[in-house]
Amino acid sequence: MAELKIRLIGAGGHGILTLGRVLGETAVRYGKEAVMTIGYSPAQRGGWSRADVLISDSKIDYPIFTYPDILVATTQETYDLELPKLKRGGWLIYETSIVEPKDAQDINQVGINAIERAIKLGNRVVANIIILGFMNTLLKIFPEDVVKEAIAARVKKKYVDLNLKAYEVGKEVALESVGVVEG
Repeated sequence: MAELKIRLIGAGGHGILTLGRVLGETAVRYGKEAVMTIGYSPAQRGGWSRADVLISDSKIDYPIFTYPDILVATTQETYDLELPKLKRGGWLIYETSIVEPKDAQDINQVGINAIERAIKLGNRVVANIIILGFMNTLLKIFPEDVVKEAIAARVKKKYVDLNLKAYEVGKEVALESVGVVEG
């Protein structure tokens, strides 16, 4: 990985910023450089939030990017907005209970019903970590033990076990329904 650009975007409350922080923490623990920039909708309720995470083998001079390698979208609006910006050959992971995917050439699209699975675990807010387990298992971005260390470091102590279970759920979904990309 010379450089990896990940855009996470969805509704406020979907855990987008926490997911970005965990990815950044993982990258640093793995010996990479990482920077996250964030953006918010001006709406007080029902708005979107975005976290752009840039991970690199070398020093990062400029943290802003337009065309991500990986896009995670948890709402239809953000999916529609960001799909044209995804790098050709890139990966788009979307929330199946909310997003209706569109045909897109040269884009790898996979969906996961993370919200429903999080509710089954007992807390909807861990859907973001289910997505992380799914994405990391599917795309082999980081070693699993490093990701789990970052989760433990970035979530409240009383929720660490729940988040680690959520990661495992995402991992299981990737292995069972999609398979793992050879890379």
